[in-house]
Amino acid sequence: MPEEPPGEGSAPSYDELAVLVVGLRVQLVKTAAALERALARVAELEAQVAKNSRNSAKPPSSDGLGKPPPTSLRKKSGRKAGGQGGHPGSTLRMVDQADVHHRHEPQACSGCGTSLSDRPVARVERRQVFDLPEMRPHVTEHQLIERACGCGTRTRAAAPAGVDAPVQYGPRVSAAAVYLYAGQFLSKDRTATALAELVGIPLSAGTAARAASGLEGFLDTVRALLAGSEIVGADETGCGSLENCTGSTAPAPTSTP
Repeated sequence: MPEEPPGEGSAPSYDELAVLVVGLRVQLVKTAAALERALARVAELEAQVAKNSRNSAKPPSSDGLGKPPPTSLRKKSGRKAGGQGGHPGSTLRMVDQADVHHRHEPQACSGCGTSLSDRPVARVERRQVFDLPEMRPHVTEHQLIERACGCGTRTRAAAPAGVDAPVQYGPRVSAAAVYLYAGQFLSKDRTATALAELVGIPLSAGTAARAASGLEGFLDTVRALLAGSEIVGADETGCGSLENCTGSTAPAPTSTP
């Protein structure tokens, strides 16, 4: 028969119990230390998750879609909501001279049915409708006349400034494209679609994106003003330096006495 291990089948001795207690105590100390480290790590991670651009140095772009609600500094005034007494309203008001007038005549008397075609006007009630004009392309044609001189030379008139191609878009179309593309943050495809559907101008997406190409003088002026400013406020656009953003270096700081 196999030999039984020492102590098996009998009560453990005092020395065996002491060794067991010491081992359990060591294991308990290690478990407590591991738990303490885990709790500290959880607290650290919770603090990182709770950080945003409002309570830390993180940029607003790192907030993602779950941006914290804005904290209003306004306090309750005790007044009811809506316009207050004495506040000038912004109700649509009539203009003195409308662009189009339509006269509507009554056909017959509502009392006896007699024709009113030759009766005098007793009163005129005015009603005005504010609306957008019909939106369609306004095409201007420039005809460059060419005439032949008796000497045999043929001379053609010069085109006006800005008329550089047989067919092109005018400055208002470019301004509308820049406004929608850069001012309202539409994509180039949506900018082209908006102009095509609202105004009937078949603008391509590439043309909409290139509409700002005529702003060189304006952009040069903005760059010069930024480069000459002592303080420039900007968001997290990632340009890295004023030189990258404007093509110019920042002015040397002036020494203060």
